[in-house]
Amino acid sequence: MKMLFPVLAILFAPCVLHAQKTISGLASPESAVAYKDGYFVSNIGVNLDAMAKDGDGSISYINSKGKLETLKYFDDVLHAPKGLDIIGNVIYVADIDHVKGYNIASRKKVFDLNLEGGKAALLNDVTGINDSLLVVTDSFKDHALLVNVQTGTYTELKGNMVVPNGVVYNAKTDEIFVCSMGANLDGTGKIFSKKLHDQNAAFTPLENTPTGVLDGIVLIDDHRLLVSDWIVIKEPTKGNLYVYDLDKKQYKKIEVERAPADIAIDVKQRTLLIPQLLDNRLKIVPLKEYGL
Repeated sequence: MKMLFPVLAILFAPCVLHAQKTISGLASPESAVAYKDGYFVSNIGVNLDAMAKDGDGSISYINSKGKLETLKYFDDVLHAPKGLDIIGNVIYVADIDHVKGYNIASRKKVFDLNLEGGKAALLNDVTGINDSLLVVTDSFKDHALLVNVQTGTYTELKGNMVVPNGVVYNAKTDEIFVCSMGANLDGTGKIFSKKLHDQNAAFTPLENTPTGVLDGIVLIDDHRLLVSDWIVIKEPTKGNLYVYDLDKKQYKKIEVERAPADIAIDVKQRTLLIPQLLDNRLKIVPLKEYGL
């Protein structure tokens, strides 16, 4: 029997390691990002108000065992934090009209771009470009900003997008992809793209783009995007994921639970992280369950 236990452990380990998980106890989780063997999740707060400077926002840490280790990992005031990304050992977050960065090891704030006074309206998602640059969407300004975290400077990227939300960068093709929510969050949002370093290029819709109340966007690989869709903002009962093929200009729909916010991929574990904003949960699903 002693010999049987190691054999069984080997046979069943993949099922255990990559099983679907649901982590509860969050507070209006909006975005997630994998870090080593755990996850960081941004929480808008118990008082679900994406615009309120009420100080009840936070960034939580979920450990490698899938346990919510701490609801507030960084001891700093956050109001309604949304998009997250990590560059080196610094995690960056969009919080209404600030872009903040925290050293993960020391838990100290090391960056704070203040865009108060009308310079920003509702900063939403962030994506890292390299060691110095981030792209940040502003949902109520209908544009995106290129932010230099070394100098604290920024420039506006060309192209009009109605309520832009999720953003992701493909370094191989130098393309920025942004998904939007549509005027008045009416479900007419689209996927847009532009060449980042082409100063004459502007954001334009992808051919045959899916439409919806689009929230998060990630690259599955160099040829496919994955986008989350609330379908409707008011009292949603379900959500969608769209797999968009950049070569074929086609997409397929996958139905999921309601309010899928700013999704992320854990490349190491090959899982999809889905913040379920209205149900205060993070769902972790193996990509293979979606045929990906």
